Amino acid sequence: MRIHPLALEDCKEAARLHQTAFFKAWSEKEFQEFLQNSLTYGLKIEENHHLCGYLLWREVGEEAEILTLVVTPSHQRTGMGGLLLTTLFKRLIEKGIGELFLEVAEDNKPAQSFYIKHGFVLLSKRPHYYPREQNKLVPAFNFFKKLV
Repeated sequence: MRIHPLALEDCKEAARLHQTAFFKAWSEKEFQEFLQNSLTYGLKIEENHHLCGYLLWREVGEEAEILTLVVTPSHQRTGMGGLLLTTLFKRLIEKGIGELFLEVAEDNKPAQSFYIKHGFVLLSKRPHYYPREQNKLVPAFNFFKKLV
């Protein structure tokens, strides 16, 4: 397993993987726009030169926000997501960023458990946030982790 920065040439594959994980997935163009933003960064994890997962985040001042974290279904529960997350923690701490936020859909119990396992705490609930089938919206849970 190797971790590298997520690059513009990864956007097509990142979008494809995002579509396997989320109801309203981001396009290749959206990934390109994120990575061209000076406040947004990404990491990818590869095995045998194949994208297995990635993490995209935004930094503003002494805070950061995870925008998305995706691991291929065949590599979930193998430690890849945790490795991406702990690599992010180290990088943010080195930059003096002490607070990390993220949002998780209320119906995404595995993600909630994953983040709680890695030290995040629930801050609040945002109603009617994530789109689902038949124009339904589910709440988002806002999580927080103090890094320093």
